[in-house]
This record gives sequence, structure tokens and C-alpha cells, in this order.
Amino acid sequence: MGNFRQNPAFQAMDPQKQEMILLLMERLMGKQLSEALPVLTQWNRQMQKEGISFSASEQQMLTDLFMAQMTPEQKKQYDIIKTATRSVRR
Repeated sequence: MGNFRQNPAFQAMDPQKQEMILLLMERLMGKQLSEALPVLTQWNRQMQKEGISFSASEQQMLTDLFMAQMTPEQKKQYDIIKTATRSVRR
């Protein structure tokens, strides 16, 4: 997981957000990207249900955190999914 807890964006977060991120990281530990996507989707739904949202700096920290855990192949897959998602939104 690295030292993401030392990240200023993480330290400035509400403790509830910190707890939810730690829980997510625990759930994602050792998962392949295909296994992680449903976990991320469920987590995102839970955040929406609880009315929790993240600032731009918090979102960037989360993305950096996830990317740091990925293999080069998983990063390529993530980039493809991200590009496809952006295309659909337009």
C-alpha cells in the first residue's frame, strides 16, 4: 500500500473517508483488475448511498493509489477502460 497515509490529501480527509479508503484497500489486496472492478463498483455505490463524495485532490490521490498497486498489464487495461468510459460519457 505504500505510504499513502502520509499523503496530504489523505491526511486532510474526513476520518470516515479515511476509514472507507482503508477498507477498500483491504478488499482490493491481491485482486486482479477483473476481480477489483466489482469491488470498486460496490464501494462506489456505498459511497453514493452514504452521501460521501471526494474532492478533486482526493480523487487524484485515490487514482494514484490504485495505479501504484497495478501491474503494467493492469495499467494498460485500466487505461483502455478509462478511455472507453470517457468516450461513452460524451
